[in-house]
Amino acid sequence: MLTVTNVDKFYGGVKAVENVSLEVNKGKIIGLIGTNGAGKTTLFNVISGFDKLDRGSVNFDGQEISNLLPSKIANLGMIRTFQTATGFPRLTVLENLLVFSENNNFEFYKNFLNKNEQNKEQIEKAENLLKKFGLFEKKNQWVVDLSAPELKILEFARAIMGNPQIMLLDEPAAGVNPALLEQLMEIIQELNGEGITFLIVDHNLRFICDISDFIYVMNDGKLIAQGKPDEIVNNELVIETYIGK
Repeated sequence: MLTVTNVDKFYGGVKAVENVSLEVNKGKIIGLIGTNGAGKTTLFNVISGFDKLDRGSVNFDGQEISNLLPSKIANLGMIRTFQTATGFPRLTVLENLLVFSENNNFEFYKNFLNKNEQNKEQIEKAENLLKKFGLFEKKNQWVVDLSAPELKILEFARAIMGNPQIMLLDEPAAGVNPALLEQLMEIIQELNGEGITFLIVDHNLRFICDISDFIYVMNDGKLIAQGKPDEIVNNELVIETYIGK
């Protein structure tokens, strides 16, 4: 579904990503790990169109998407989240989901409480997602009043409103308490069972190993290892990178 081939990304004279290649097969959950500064988020930015690559190519579902606008890539079915979730602070939780509805035009926003069939269907879809993600009781609350973990969960739910084929999750476990993380894992696995493919960046090695079918490891902008979770946790280079010799 997603193929990244020999990608480089430079910032001045610094190689943030160097000659990185990876594949994400349809229906899989793929992990991407590495310490701070390893180049994971930069690679995400290149794949999703927020940064232009300097060399290489990115193909999604058989189509070259290198350097397409992020909006074009999202419309093709690849939707990403960010390390720091913000949302639309002066909209309610429910309205934040409706931003990603299929009828996302000004007239729909202005009249979304009108209970015509088209609007009703999108509102029902948004409310069901809020129930799944545990935010239904806060659907009329301003997003600016949510906690950081709630914002992260809301961003995930909002992305699902866009009907993604593949989701790129950037640090979904960061700042999330263990109970909420367990719920998040269950939701990811459920959505994966419904046909959504995932590429997930995170520092939490246990989380990534528990949820991933296959894992790539980056350090200093390069891929240093790849394999199944049990292979990664026993890889001497990965152990040295994370905890030292």
